[in-house]
Amino acid sequence: MSHVSLPEQFAFLEPFVATWGGLRSQDERYLKRQELAQGELEAFHAALAPRLEEVFVHLDTFDPAALPEAEALLFRVVLGLTEASQAVEIFGQPRVPHAPFPHSVNMEWAGYQPH
Repeated sequence: MSHVSLPEQFAFLEPFVATWGGLRSQDERYLKRQELAQGELEAFHAALAPRLEEVFVHLDTFDPAALPEAEALLFRVVLGLTEASQAVEIFGQPRVPHAPFPHSVNMEWAGYQPH
């Protein structure tokens, strides 16, 4: 199996691939946020949040159901920001205040019909 790298213009996210790139579900990302130090989450947020539009413009040029490997990796890394942002912008810490550690959230889609 060959090593997949991020698209060249997003190499600045390479330090975060090991943390976020292999996570394939929201629950995995949710649990990962709880395990990380606040400083790691803040560094990720600081690196990615200001350039998020650039990432979306790039990803929007591809069919989301058939992303090339590099773009699929980029997408998985970027999804980590959904969790890091909560820690940085809302909680001020990796874990949900007053919630047991670890914990997870079960999401159910009601009435959602995929295209």
